[in-house]
Amino acid sequence: MRFFCAWGALLIFGVGAAAQPSIANVMSGVSGNSEVLPNRAIAQGSIFVITGSGLGPTSLAIDPKPFQDTTLAGTFVTVTVGSSTVNVPMYYTSSGKVAALMPSTTPTGTGTVAVTYVGQASSTAPITVVQNDPGIYTFTSDGMGIGIVTYPDYSLVSPYKAANCGGPDTFCGAANPGDVLTIWANGLGPVNNELSGGGLGVPMNLQLTVWLGGQSITPTYQGRSGCCISEDQIVFTVPSGVPTGCAVPLALKVGSTISNYTAIPVSNGSRSCTPASPMLTSSVVQTLTSSSAPINYGQISLRRQLASAGNGLQYADVATGSFAKVTVDPAEVGQVQPLLLSYLDTEPLGTCVVANSLTGSSSPAWISTTNGIDAGRITVAGPAGSQILTEHAGFGQPTQYVATLSASGTYLSGGKYTVLAAGGNDVQSFNTGFTVTSTPSWPSSEQFTVSNGVNRTNGVTINWINGSENYFVEIAGRGATDNTLTTGASFSCVVPSSLNTFTVPPSVLLAMPSSAYGEIDFKPTLVPVPISASGLTFGSVTLNYQTTLFPPYQ
Repeated sequence: MRFFCAWGALLIFGVGAAAQPSIANVMSGVSGNSEVLPNRAIAQGSIFVITGSGLGPTSLAIDPKPFQDTTLAGTFVTVTVGSSTVNVPMYYTSSGKVAALMPSTTPTGTGTVAVTYVGQASSTAPITVVQNDPGIYTFTSDGMGIGIVTYPDYSLVSPYKAANCGGPDTFCGAANPGDVLTIWANGLGPVNNELSGGGLGVPMNLQLTVWLGGQSITPTYQGRSGCCISEDQIVFTVPSGVPTGCAVPLALKVGSTISNYTAIPVSNGSRSCTPASPMLTSSVVQTLTSSSAPINYGQISLRRQLASAGNGLQYADVATGSFAKVTVDPAEVGQVQPLLLSYLDTEPLGTCVVANSLTGSSSPAWISTTNGIDAGRITVAGPAGSQILTEHAGFGQPTQYVATLSASGTYLSGGKYTVLAAGGNDVQSFNTGFTVTSTPSWPSSEQFTVSNGVNRTNGVTINWINGSENYFVEIAGRGATDNTLTTGASFSCVVPSSLNTFTVPPSVLLAMPSSAYGEIDFKPTLVPVPISASGLTFGSVTLNYQTTLFPPYQ
């Protein structure tokens, strides 16, 4: 079964010429988390991946009997914790990537890992072995995006029901309240006699919670699958009242450890999900689900953002645009199209997502080309006058439009605004208008300081005023493990602004690292205004006002 077999999901790799083994990273075989994140350890009995160079042969070698041999094509891996050193069972090896099984008998604690290939040993790299560290398999095999979740007949949860629905590897539509679903995962913990099939189909006694759309659910089964070494299953029933959409956040919690955040489509009384994003209108959905043609999208973003964090925070009003043609790898169209809405949709209001990077989710591997498209001259007009955005050609990337509307943050101060495009070679002219009224504001922002920071264990409540149905509020944050801002995690919660309050829960914040650098943003955002123009599959104009503070995550 291609999608939810753990072993198949791991086969995204890079290979190169044989060389002295060198380890670049050690990570969970499911979540792909960086070793510095709180959910980055390797669980006993789980699959883990080592990346680097010279780790094995140039061509991928897969063990025909996975995890039964500790040497494969000249590669073997050792893990040392304390005074114990174990040779780990192999799954595959290549120059750039190796996958192996952390034996359930490996002691827990900090240690080292080393790779030897044809007699040459690498330097050791740090590793931490724990009892439990759950991860959910995803279609992109990078721990982000759409989770691999199945119905009882092993068909896949997907945005809509395909014509061939029924049985493994088929797409059978969005989950509904009352459905019994299986999450395919790894890292639930050790079992006895795993290499001889011990623990298969046996439940584990864990303090495990499923989080779907912010609701906590107690599973009816948690343990090894009945088929495969190290492959875990969590079975649960979708509760009533769960948020609906094509990308409802899904995560696991074992003790205080949070898995990678993924998403699944959820509907109520239909097997077709309704997108949460306003720009995915019914006509756009029809196009995306019935055609494999390239996707043309355009987005104009107007925002008040931090310009300087020097002597007092200074904000500027800016406009940016991005227009592109996205082509899906022809070999993947049949598997990608049933999932496309989930990749393009946003999380429903009232929910949060976490990405195991500072920049959010990366582009799915099935995007083969992204080329810029031309919409001609774009102008923003408002009470303070008109501004022309400067166009930068794509050259294999989206065409970008940029302008500083006001260096002092005064242009987007309210009134009627219009975004006009003259039309270009690819996109015809459009005229999109909207009105900015009183915006939600965050008078209690002083609750965050460098000294008190964000308490990840307790969660944090944000209160604001002037909530309006014309806006939603995004509460976002980033936590970096050092001041170079290269490694860390980020989260985003979207909330109806009319609530005037929201608590970012521990199930989100515990996935953030205890950080040397922290950031939290309060962003009232105007409900996106769709762009209607010939040459665009979909597009929108968005506007938000960002308040940024820099508390560490503790």
